[in-house]
Amino acid sequence: MSEYLFDASSFIKALKLKRPDAIAGGHVQWLTVYEVLNAIWKEARLVKSVREDKALELASLVKELVGYTRVLNVRDLEEEVLRTALRLGLTAYDSSYVVLAKEHGLTLVTEDEELKKSAREVVRVASINEVLTSR
Repeated sequence: MSEYLFDASSFIKALKLKRPDAIAGGHVQWLTVYEVLNAIWKEARLVKSVREDKALELASLVKELVGYTRVLNVRDLEEEVLRTALRLGLTAYDSSYVVLAKEHGLTLVTEDEELKKSAREVVRVASINEVLTSR
């Protein structure tokens, strides 16, 4: 397993760059899967930039990729998630990534500049492009 925790924004960017290999061997949290599927749904259903058959292919790729990652859970870290959210001014959702990265000694990979800025106070952060160039 790699030292990276990928949030939904970095997972989606890796797919758009056609570099799913960047995610394989890394870590995600279980909510990431739903967030990525929701982004695919939006592209297919609302934006109509992806055909439905292609969206289903992407969902299959997501399923396969998740099989090559370690899926983390915030169970028993709820208080720390809220504490960190309040301290850093993040949503509980974003804070959960920071807490999991800290707990597991991982670098948080995100494309969200606000999250990057806040998380930097607590954990190492990177973008998907930085991950790709470091390999």
